[in-house]
Amino acid sequence: MTEDIPEEDLSHLNFLKDKYKIIEKIGEGTFSFVYRAKDTRNNSNVAVKAITRTSAPNRVLDELKFLQDLKGINNCIPLVGVYRNEDQIVAVFPYFEFTDFRELLSTITLVDIKFYMYNLLVSIAHTHSVGIIHRDLKPGNFLYNKKTGRGLLIDFGLAQYDAKYDMKKINEEKIINQKPILFFNSIVSRTKPPGYYERDTRPQMKAPRAGTRGFRAPEVIFRYPYQTKAIDVWSAGVMFLTLVCVQYPFFYSADDVDGLVEIATIFGHKEMRKAAKHYGRDWKSNIDSIPEERIPFETLVSKLNQWMELSTEGYDLMYRMLDLIADTRITADQALLHPFFDSIKK
Repeated sequence: MTEDIPEEDLSHLNFLKDKYKIIEKIGEGTFSFVYRAKDTRNNSNVAVKAITRTSAPNRVLDELKFLQDLKGINNCIPLVGVYRNEDQIVAVFPYFEFTDFRELLSTITLVDIKFYMYNLLVSIAHTHSVGIIHRDLKPGNFLYNKKTGRGLLIDFGLAQYDAKYDMKKINEEKIINQKPILFFNSIVSRTKPPGYYERDTRPQMKAPRAGTRGFRAPEVIFRYPYQTKAIDVWSAGVMFLTLVCVQYPFFYSADDVDGLVEIATIFGHKEMRKAAKHYGRDWKSNIDSIPEERIPFETLVSKLNQWMELSTEGYDLMYRMLDLIADTRITADQALLHPFFDSIKK
């Protein structure tokens, strides 16, 4: 089928050879392989996503249902077709030319950032409008073309429908059943290095933890069971911070504990205690690198990217997207109306 890929590696796609000619492998995930292919019927380029046979059937069906619900509009990837041969499922999408994220960062301007974020928020707002939470927003799942100023949200493999919660009842339960699951020692024993942490041995709450480390919202890391669409806005906020600081990845956390520490080094003990309490958790730490008060984003950006001249409106949007408290975090719809984007709407 192609000279670049051994025939045996494509044997599972032989049933497609009358329709598509595989050109090259362009992506690989936990549950799929993605190839660029040529539609032999009209000579158009397509992306062929071969879903691994180890994927749970319900997960595959859910992703296809999400794509149908989204209808391929408002910067969400369109679904061209679905094919099945025994236990092999293949989804076909239009091929989208995009700029590599690291390449984008190397030449990014403030105007680029505005177009990138606006396109991203359009896709998030549409996803949320049909009751879907993406749950894995990151640069690799938002394909952006710098030349055209257009982007596409892809990979709904970890998405979920938004559950409707009675927040009044939930807030009452949090007060009654406050159970910290994770905290950092305030007292260091002689056998433990500075900054040592330990896990709470009490029963843990069950909560969704999907997503990519470094982009998970605090409520996800705290394992708060009542997660909402706000988790996507936080992830988009991290992408915003990454673009402005030209630092990728921005957070390097190896696990959830490190993830909380990294967030805390910016937001400080005071804000982390408030957030932990809000999510029915406890926050204690003796780690020297964590300040008591938060570091303003203005200070952070000036240290990491002295050439970036982000406006007051830009910082305001960043603060609203990266709000530790999900209930007060700006929504995607609200963010699209933010003055930060006024100049690109004219």
